[in-house]
Parts: sequence; structure tokens; C-alpha cells
Amino acid sequence: MKKALYGLVVLLLFSVVQFNVSDTFADKIGYKKIFTNNCQKCHGKDGKGTKRGKGLGVPNFTDSEWQDATTDKQMITAITNGKKKMPKQGHKLSPEEIKAVVKYIRFFAPKKRR
Repeated sequence: MKKALYGLVVLLLFSVVQFNVSDTFADKIGYKKIFTNNCQKCHGKDGKGTKRGKGLGVPNFTDSEWQDATTDKQMITAITNGKKKMPKQGHKLSPEEIKAVVKYIRFFAPKKRR
């Protein structure tokens, strides 16, 4: 009985550690390089959109209203499956890389004044 309980505790611990490690690795992924190679052409280095991107209707990542209105889940879905004229990236990027890009996009949000 003790071995079964010990095994269950160890299994639970590894499940929690694995979940936390996957979130931690999002910080280790070269999100800036991924953004540069896959997104910058339309979304721009500054997140405001290039001339080409604006013509395609890309959002301005520095717009606080857009940042507030758009959830991480919506961004993950748009990056994975594509949206309007944006091609899908789910076949090119892993789920962890997509989450890292979403985290990077959040860096474009204006800092709130206190």
C-alpha cells in the first residue's frame, strides 16, 4: 500500500513538474528569432505593422485596446490556423514556439501609467 501511495505521489509530482517545465521552456525558446523570421515581414520589427502588413489589415500590437481585447488563446488560434490573409503556422512552429511568440507579442503592449 505504501509503495502504491509513494508511486502516486511521485507520478503527481512529475506531472506538475512537466507542466511547469513546459511553461519555463517558453522563456528559453528564441521567440524573437521566430518573430523575425515568420512575423516581422508583415507585423514589423516594432509591432505596428509594415506597409505591406497594413495593406493586409494586420493589427497594431502596440495598441492597448487591441492588446486588452485579444486573448492569448485567440492569438494562439490565429497563429496556428491562420486568420484572414495570414498563413497558418501550426505546421511550421511547435505549440511551445507559438506560445513563446504570443508572449513576445505581449511585450509590444504599452506600459500602463500608475
